[in-house]
Amino acid sequence: MYRLIWFQHVHKAAGSSIINQAVANGEVLFPSHQNGNPCNEGGEVMPLWDFDEGELRGFVDECQTKEVTFVATEWGAPNFGTLHDDPRVLLMTCIREPWSRLVSNFNYDHYLGFSNSTTLAEYLVEDRRIMMDNLLVRIFANRFLAERGSIGEDSLSNALSNLSLFDLVIVIERDGDLSDHLFGALDWEKMKVDSHSTFGNRWTLSRLVRKFRLASAIRYILKMKIEVSEDDHHLFEDQSRIDLEFYGRIMEGGIRGRLHPLNMNPENSSNRSGSIHLRDR
Repeated sequence: MYRLIWFQHVHKAAGSSIINQAVANGEVLFPSHQNGNPCNEGGEVMPLWDFDEGELRGFVDECQTKEVTFVATEWGAPNFGTLHDDPRVLLMTCIREPWSRLVSNFNYDHYLGFSNSTTLAEYLVEDRRIMMDNLLVRIFANRFLAERGSIGEDSLSNALSNLSLFDLVIVIERDGDLSDHLFGALDWEKMKVDSHSTFGNRWTLSRLVRKFRLASAIRYILKMKIEVSEDDHHLFEDQSRIDLEFYGRIMEGGIRGRLHPLNMNPENSSNRSGSIHLRDR
């Protein structure tokens, strides 16, 4: 039976590691892709988040025809309801505590030259492809481009409702999720893969040197994270209150998805055939 793993990628939440694990475990990515995100014949990332129900079902049909078994969406959020209703699709994601994720994203973008900000406060208000306030809720409520300050309780409710449609929800801080439960749920073997971590990348170091960012290059070699202040933390808490509540609800409610090994029951187990998880709908 055909299975398409659809991975909603959250930046700096082990996404690239999971994509590389998929490849190492024999999953088939779209013929042209950028880090798992399907691309058209011109090499541009396909805006799957703009697809209506018919287009999205047609894309899954195309994936089945091409024997694609793994798709990632990173720059937008597709119609989760449509994907959930398709029994061929296994919806999964990996989530990280919002403050830790933001600090990691800031360091990554700073050292790779994607941001000119020298403080977290500056970084938070940059005009970016992905806004950093309430990022998780923006993703799972399908409100990527919402104006700052517009993410409220309604968005939180929508995000939680959409997350309940996922077959597998991995949380980095939850014991065993990333080290064991991910592999148990997908019938993968744990392989040694590139994690795309901020530090330790020779290409990043050479890029810093070529751009004469020598002080940054030295800090990079020493794996020095950019200092953040208590004021930065308070600003983040004020701007991303809804995200923090979202993460808290996930942890308190034990939201894992029905294919998480800790949630597996005889009914779910009966829907399993070899390495394929199927859904009765």
